[in-house]
Amino acid sequence: MVGQFKEQGPRLLLVEGKHDCHLISSLCKYYRVPECFKLYDCGSDDMVMRTLAAMLAGSTPMEVIGVVLDADNPGLLGKWAALRTKLIPEGYDVPPRPGRNGTVLSQPEKPVIGVWLMPDNDVDGMLEDFCRRLVDQNAIAYAENCAASARELGFTSFIDNHLSKAAVHTYLAWQDAPGMPLGQALTAKALNPDQPIAELFYRFIMDLFCPDQLKAN
Repeated sequence: MVGQFKEQGPRLLLVEGKHDCHLISSLCKYYRVPECFKLYDCGSDDMVMRTLAAMLAGSTPMEVIGVVLDADNPGLLGKWAALRTKLIPEGYDVPPRPGRNGTVLSQPEKPVIGVWLMPDNDVDGMLEDFCRRLVDQNAIAYAENCAASARELGFTSFIDNHLSKAAVHTYLAWQDAPGMPLGQALTAKALNPDQPIAELFYRFIMDLFCPDQLKAN
């Protein structure tokens, strides 16, 4: 599913980095999502926005463009405002807030646009906040306490906004094999793909790229 930009095809999901690619790819395999789109690692949130703008302005015909962004800096509403700035001039009717189930926008003679803001389209956060909800809540709370205690003792250097990231990777350090990447952790069920947030994301992907198959199910 992960393709080079020049080999993109007409249906593409833009993500911030390799961890997003691997986790989403593993989630799609678990839910048996048809290979009806490609993932593209843009390298950063800024490059996701630039790539989206370039595709909307470019001559290459696109059918569907999906966007997955962390809602961390400048937060959910800041990220949404930046997306509205890109999409409204292109004729899209963009609501003032993202939809709780993800947002899918259609405009005649334009590609369908889908947006998911991590973790859940409703609160500030990032990919690891999504992953946090795929873990037993007692276990992740304990991992978070460990990370917070280590910070209080001066053993860490992560910033306040990255506590959930530190907690998730602390939890994964306790698994077999310790420190596995997020996508591998989901495949190994260290991250549970049956949690409601994962199913909601799966349904967003299907609604965006494979709506006929979703209705058939």
